[in-house]
Amino acid sequence: MIDTAVKKSFDQRFSLVRTLDKSRLIPESAQASLTLMDADKGSFFTCFGDTYYVKEKNRYQEMSEDFATRKDYFITELTCLCLETGHAGHFEWEVDDELEISITLEQTSFKYIKDEEGKSVDEDDLDQIAEDKDAIVYAGQKFWYEDDWAALYLRDGKEEKVYIYEFENEEGSLSLTIEEWTDSGRDEYKIYLSKSVVPDQITIMSKGAPGDELL
Repeated sequence: MIDTAVKKSFDQRFSLVRTLDKSRLIPESAQASLTLMDADKGSFFTCFGDTYYVKEKNRYQEMSEDFATRKDYFITELTCLCLETGHAGHFEWEVDDELEISITLEQTSFKYIKDEEGKSVDEDDLDQIAEDKDAIVYAGQKFWYEDDWAALYLRDGKEEKVYIYEFENEEGSLSLTIEEWTDSGRDEYKIYLSKSVVPDQITIMSKGAPGDELL
């Protein structure tokens, strides 16, 4: 007998596949000219042999340290569903001299993060780590301080304040991001491990559903 959760996931993915409008498919000859920047809510694309459906398209906008002034720098986040596995996936892209893309591999917590001496790290240590440009250790790998910045998370017309600390491994292939969310009345921390994606590893299969494009 099929597990209820498994059947629900399968039915959801099957339903999404049926929404694929042939008139919005990208001709193979035109796919090479498109990047993840062209994906909108409702788009389908492939990456690493899997097919993804874009469920949401949201953005981080950089702010001044006091959140008073907006800056002209954005990171776009695509919340996706993998049609092969049913797992949720988050892709992010930004343009900093060139297009940079990453996929979130997992979410973790301070419980698994140490400093270089093997001591525990928590939210009270972040500002000092950023000031000293120190490294932190996760899953036996060292991640060096890269940047910290204030942002607004823009979703469905709503804005949430978030402060972001960014760390990278020595090769620059993996990043550890610590997000401090403050709009819930208490500080909430979310920590993600992400992997860099070469832009041409992604193929856009279809445009987003009509009316779903991010304005």
